[in-house]
Amino acid sequence: MDKGIYTALSGGLAKSHEIELIANNIANANTPGFKRDTATFNEYLTEVRRPDSPEGLQRETQTAALQDPRPQGDKSFVEMDGIYTVFRQGPLRRTNAPLDLALNGKGFFEVLTPQGVRYTRQGNFSLSKDGVLVTASGFPVLGRPEGAAPNAPVAGAPEARTIRFGTAGGHIDISATGAISQAGAPLGQLSVVEFQEAQWLEKVGNAFFRNTEEKNLKAGLAQETAVEQGMIELSNVNAVHEMTRLIEATRAYESHLQAIKTFQEIDGRSVNEIARKY
Repeated sequence: MDKGIYTALSGGLAKSHEIELIANNIANANTPGFKRDTATFNEYLTEVRRPDSPEGLQRETQTAALQDPRPQGDKSFVEMDGIYTVFRQGPLRRTNAPLDLALNGKGFFEVLTPQGVRYTRQGNFSLSKDGVLVTASGFPVLGRPEGAAPNAPVAGAPEARTIRFGTAGGHIDISATGAISQAGAPLGQLSVVEFQEAQWLEKVGNAFFRNTEEKNLKAGLAQETAVEQGMIELSNVNAVHEMTRLIEATRAYESHLQAIKTFQEIDGRSVNEIARKY
């Protein structure tokens, strides 16, 4: 078998993963607070061994000792090296709904999910039947205790930090710092958290993130993110750009399939010609 088929096959697999990634971006182009994902690729070149020299013998010995599941030899592969989230802020759209909140800055709302505390930019909130402020998925939005340091971890059960509105109603006002009041009476403080490095956040689903490093919190530093009431942050996906990327990735995928087919035809022709000759 021609060794070039491995390169074409690995490229086709990498492009198929990229197509799935782009398709998910397009599907969430209208999801509030969604952050697009992008992939990086890496070319893996197996070492060209020359056993007829001392240097080649050393390389062969080192290669044999490696615990690498990939085939060894003079082949090359293309791999999807990683998936990265683009945290660039999406455009803000005014809705005038009192519980629609957008973040102007790099912060995240803190919410409580069945898997624990998660972070989101999706601010189309509502009230549950019990008057608790919840996300579009029904997860409670968390507040911050009075006097707690900005961005610092909060001790105690997160269930105690849910935000509950009164049943009597009244105008809801949420300030740029996240202070909540209803009919002029203070109700609490939204928990808006900022991070040192956004890439340490792991995407969970399409709207939530998990912090993988506690030291990633900007503990004690002043909050730089402003809360915009009556507005919603849209997805940062540019649908036209993503469609262009999808077309390019699809054409590249088809090229890899054609290359695989060509290598198979060459192998088949070689076998038949050798059989006729001998």
